[in-house]
Amino acid sequence: MSTDPTGPPVTTTLRDSYVAFAKAIADPMRLDMLVLIGQSGEYPCTALEQQLPISKSTISYHVKVLTQAGLVKVRREGRFFHYELQREVLDYYAPNLLLRLLDAR
Repeated sequence: MSTDPTGPPVTTTLRDSYVAFAKAIADPMRLDMLVLIGQSGEYPCTALEQQLPISKSTISYHVKVLTQAGLVKVRREGRFFHYELQREVLDYYAPNLLLRLLDAR
């Protein structure tokens, strides 16, 4: 996977990148996760487990989809994971989407 500093992560083609983005935001739980992660600089996995009514394995699956789309960056610290929203990627695909979702809350 290559990255262009002004655009999205490119998997194989730009088309594939848009498909990955669309898949990532098509699920309401993943949108909720983006909002939670986007509200702070970094969001710990344990906080997601407390905030969301889903299992750890389901959180992992959703984070994987978000990561594959380039929307979330994962940092491991010991046995804990921390998630960071890649705002420039989100804004590339959907400018101000996070702001609109935050306003809707």
